Amino acid sequence: MKQIFDTTHNYKTDTPSAKPDADRDSQILRADHELLWTKRLPASEQIFAPKVTPRKTEYLIFTDANSDRFCYGSDAITSSYTDWVKTKRPRSRALVEAIAGLNPEQRARYLDPPYTIGSAMIWPVRSKDYHTVNRVRGRNILIADRMDLTLECIQLHYARKAGHPLEKATTAYDDFFELFGTFKGFVEFFHFQDLIKPGTDYQKIEYFLRPNNFKRAATPATTDEYIEYRENILAFIKKRTERMADWVIKNRPDVEVRQ
Repeated sequence: MKQIFDTTHNYKTDTPSAKPDADRDSQILRADHELLWTKRLPASEQIFAPKVTPRKTEYLIFTDANSDRFCYGSDAITSSYTDWVKTKRPRSRALVEAIAGLNPEQRARYLDPPYTIGSAMIWPVRSKDYHTVNRVRGRNILIADRMDLTLECIQLHYARKAGHPLEKATTAYDDFFELFGTFKGFVEFFHFQDLIKPGTDYQKIEYFLRPNNFKRAATPATTDEYIEYRENILAFIKKRTERMADWVIKNRPDVEVRQ
């Protein structure tokens, strides 16, 4: 029976529990990660092959040519900030007010969206060195879970420029970024081309909101900004999903793609 890669599948639906965590619990998401990221590395021409592991304390494991084992975890790289405003002490009062200004149709479109493959990413997990990129990008208000700003930090890491908000994390996991050789190699491996401004030779980021130069909170500050942010997020997810599906169709004819 053919393996199925369904780009519309909502991973939240296969983790029924009081506190569902698709990144931790969805076996379909785990298998999709293994499928998508098992391919040749641009830096070395070796095959990167993160494998599903039965261990509860591990998610995906890649064993390199030196028999060194590396662990990777899953992360949703787009956010509606729904959880950010549900707490008693929300991290941004302006964000709370921005979301409160949505009309019913906008709330239905933007809040608590399905979690599909276009929103998913893997990051290295090695707590002995530093917090994961996933954790740091989610807790730093200057990044605020935004993948466009995360990618800008990764671009600065490859350029060996210091002072960005994710510097400690990207430095701690430098061996991961080295796998892809260059910023372009990283972008193309993980299908982030639509976060690069066209015609800039991978030099400029296509932002979800205007660039903030890491000088202000990265969350939307008004309802109009929130709408702009979410529309750009949804467009990015759609384009990235199409890139993923095209890659599977071209490289894995043994897999049935559903869109």
